[in-house]
Amino acid sequence: MTDPIIDPIEPAPGTQPTQPNWSSLNSSGDGASGVQDWYVHVQTVDIMYLRKNQYDTNTSSTVSVPNALSNYLDVHYTVQTIDEVYEDASYSGSLSQPHYLELLTAVGTSGGFGVCGVINTSSAGVIRRPVRKDAAGNILDTTGVCTESGNLVIDQMPGAYAQGFDTSAQVNANVLQMMGSVSVECPTFFASLVAL
Repeated sequence: MTDPIIDPIEPAPGTQPTQPNWSSLNSSGDGASGVQDWYVHVQTVDIMYLRKNQYDTNTSSTVSVPNALSNYLDVHYTVQTIDEVYEDASYSGSLSQPHYLELLTAVGTSGGFGVCGVINTSSAGVIRRPVRKDAAGNILDTTGVCTESGNLVIDQMPGAYAQGFDTSAQVNANVLQMMGSVSVECPTFFASLVAL
């Protein structure tokens, strides 16, 4: 058995991230430091998928090959977010760490999703900042854990699967669609934190 192809979905070192709102995120050392109450958000997502054909039952028979109307990725995901508040803690500053993913595809895939594979978190997304408080000093940030699993249909194409249509050009857009659907099921998952 040959090893799967590993294709990280992350920007090259030294390049700008593709999300326009990242320019407003703070890196460590923004001036907020010392002993105070801190909010910390951590998120991960793991995905497995299988390419399936949708057949036309009207043209299928025991003596003819079924006609594929379309093909799609049948996706299963598990997402988890953890939101915590640490009281009277000390950090060197606020932090926004992008959520990096890694795409592992079946052998023989060149650039796209191929017929099966996984998309794993290679580095969790993290946000750390001072807590938000109301005028009375009550903490406004909510805490908790969200863990959800579900299925999606993504990357529909006409006809039977053809590797020529499965290119790297559509990977980020389809992963973004997955992240948007995941954030509906787990509202504390920030799709904008994912590096594409």
